[in-house]
Amino acid sequence: LKVSRQTVVATVAGRPPPPPAPRLREQSLDHLAAMGDQHVHVWENTYIMHPKDEEKFLPSKVQAAIKKVMEDYLKDKEYHVDEAKMWTLDLSNDIKAAVKADCNIPRYKVIVQVVIGESASQGIRVASKCLWDVSSDNWASYTYTNNSLFATAMVFGCYYE
Repeated sequence: LKVSRQTVVATVAGRPPPPPAPRLREQSLDHLAAMGDQHVHVWENTYIMHPKDEEKFLPSKVQAAIKKVMEDYLKDKEYHVDEAKMWTLDLSNDIKAAVKADCNIPRYKVIVQVVIGESASQGIRVASKCLWDVSSDNWASYTYTNNSLFATAMVFGCYYE
């Protein structure tokens, strides 16, 4: 596989490279080249170092999206240790999809962490550490509780160039 700024050339088992695809985004994407069933994307730098005001990660909007997903998903659930693992995966994927769809944050890497446990009059503290740019990266969280379980979701938005 040879990659240059102008084109992507793929040589697979002596076959000639496919013709370049049309430009999809003039400033960011040069060409796509097909290698069997795999596509190679080549992106040019955009040098956009900070998000636009309308594309910033706003914790209040993200928290509203988390709350909606968690309340819809967990409203009729009772805690079962065997099912909780699957619930965390489902919730993580649903929350990530809702945040991306509702919050207009296209240049953010969205990381979702969900913790589900049984409500049994215990205390719990959930914490995370990240290294990030305080001017553009942010986070939001929401905790849902009912008689049998608690669930905490944390969403981190890391801006990338």
